[in-house]
Amino acid sequence: MKKPKIWIRVCVHLLLFITLGVHSSKFDVNPVTDDISRLSLLRQNIPKDYKIPVHYVPKEEAGMCWVKLNVFYLEESLQDLAHKFGNISSNRKDISIFIQMLQELRLNMGSVEPVMYDFECHYRRERWQTVRYFDFVKDFLIAAQNKEDSDDCDPPPCPTSPYTTTEQYLKDLAPGPQTELLERSLLSLLLIPLLALVFLLVWKVRSRRNQGDHQQSPEEGGLFTGTTATAPPLDAEKSEKNKLNVIEIV
Repeated sequence: MKKPKIWIRVCVHLLLFITLGVHSSKFDVNPVTDDISRLSLLRQNIPKDYKIPVHYVPKEEAGMCWVKLNVFYLEESLQDLAHKFGNISSNRKDISIFIQMLQELRLNMGSVEPVMYDFECHYRRERWQTVRYFDFVKDFLIAAQNKEDSDDCDPPPCPTSPYTTTEQYLKDLAPGPQTELLERSLLSLLLIPLLALVFLLVWKVRSRRNQGDHQQSPEEGGLFTGTTATAPPLDAEKSEKNKLNVIEIV
């Protein structure tokens, strides 16, 4: 009677060991944990209108290789974002947690460079606002946790022309109050030299007119001197008439 009980205990312990081993190995392979809730805190602490650079491949083009294609550049983007904050900032600590997750995930995936090279023409560079950026990070971590990945990655044909900026990227680049103020200040700076140039032209025209007036005044004086120069002949005529009168009297 003791032998069957022993075998039953052995089987129960074996099943428990296998079950716990499977779960533990699952958690070891997936470094993504419940820390995803920290994303909401980061979203609240970072201004909504802040633009974060992103280098990524869309899901519709990456397929089941979406996680593998975006893990490296997402890690790089988070590192750049973390450097924007101080060493004692809570935002930097929270971002460093996700960076560590992505590093462990990338190491478990093995080499991703060959796949990234195959999809090189499908990568896009954009700047996203805070909400969209952290939604992307959340979708990525959930996909990594659910193992939405495959080793069979066949890239679609490359586009005939480079990707242009998307509509969302154009909206992000729309002028805001700060850009409008900057444009006004630049216009005012351009008006200053223009007004100075107009003033200089007016001053030159007036100076030329004044020089012309000064040149005309000596000519007018010369006319008067010419008339006075003809005065001596009149005196000569008077002297001759006087002489004639004297002769007649004699």
